[in-house]
Amino acid sequence: MKKLMALIIFIMLAAIASAGVNTQYFGKTPNVIISLTKQEPDPVEPGKQVEVSFKIDNNGTTAQNFIFEILTEHPFSLLPGEVASKSIGTLETYQNGRQSVIVKYKLKVSQDALDGDHEIKVRYKSDDFDSWTMLEGFKIKVQTYDAILAVEKVSTFPVVTAPGERTKLVIEVKNYATSILKDIRLSLSLDNANNEMPFAPIGSSNEKVLSYIDAQAKLPIEFELLVDSDAASKTYKVPLSIKYSDALHKNYSKTNLITIIVGDIPDLGITLERTDVYTSGSTGNVVFRLVNKGNPDIKFLNVKVIQNENVKVVGADEAYIGKLDSDDFSTAEFKLSIKGKDTVKIPVELNYRDANNNQYKTTKDTELKLYSNGEAKSLGVKKDGNSLWIFIVLILIGALYYYFRKRKNKK
Repeated sequence: MKKLMALIIFIMLAAIASAGVNTQYFGKTPNVIISLTKQEPDPVEPGKQVEVSFKIDNNGTTAQNFIFEILTEHPFSLLPGEVASKSIGTLETYQNGRQSVIVKYKLKVSQDALDGDHEIKVRYKSDDFDSWTMLEGFKIKVQTYDAILAVEKVSTFPVVTAPGERTKLVIEVKNYATSILKDIRLSLSLDNANNEMPFAPIGSSNEKVLSYIDAQAKLPIEFELLVDSDAASKTYKVPLSIKYSDALHKNYSKTNLITIIVGDIPDLGITLERTDVYTSGSTGNVVFRLVNKGNPDIKFLNVKVIQNENVKVVGADEAYIGKLDSDDFSTAEFKLSIKGKDTVKIPVELNYRDANNNQYKTTKDTELKLYSNGEAKSLGVKKDGNSLWIFIVLILIGALYYYFRKRKNKK
């Protein structure tokens, strides 16, 4: 038993002595340990620069002519002036009191780099090694500072929607981030305390939900709306609320304004209100009635008579009306000289804008009925010339009678 205990003690002392030798001399070859100690900034944004620091330790024997090299690949590249391979020279050991060696590189991150941890490789060699030693698994963190989901384009079909009609609203959103965005909610504010919109969603609610959208991707989102039948023709600015989260569960919320145009083609009519001209070759006042029979209001209305061989304007040839509301009328008066047979068409140019400032210019013919002298007299629209002369003669006779009678009385 005593012999066995002595043997065990001898073996333990031999092991301790062996461990002391290994700790002192670190083996017979270099034992290089490399670690990525720092990246600045952390994380780095796509399209930006980053500085990375590697710490090189040697727990073995001295390494002669030590060379360290970084191997860059997408999404990283060396900045101009940076050298991938760096000569360290003699890499001392801790046994000689040598501190760690720090090697730094400045890298450019690609603009299209995806958010996340990207691997970068390094390698080293010295006179003590026959070939390069490759090391992998170093991670550089890339993260977009602010994940942007933007409204890229807004379209309505038709472009201008008449009251009482349907419109398809297509909103195209784009993910400008380099990672997916998720839990996306888009909602139209169609009814609020400040401004009630004349739109109602059809087939779904005023909110659309998407589970995710890929990095740099575009996606169209559709709403179908019904425009109120009594909606005023104008441009409506509808608030659009957008909420979403990025890959790191950061929440975002913002409000945009989109435009929906409500309007209809104006229906402006013109008729003859009254006239003093009934026979060919006569001159008189002609009054036109202008009626807004359409839904949109009309503004900047200008009326002009176009002269031709049958129609001559005496005085001003145009009249400015200005605003003409829906279901309302106004008049424009001109002094005209007319000649022709039966019916003469008077061309009138109408120039105006609708409520959405779209300009319209059209020429419409207004018919004026002409009569012969006999027809005009029989209709009572023209006085008989002989009757007028008889009336004048009677007046003269009466005046003469009064004159001679007064003279006779004096005698």
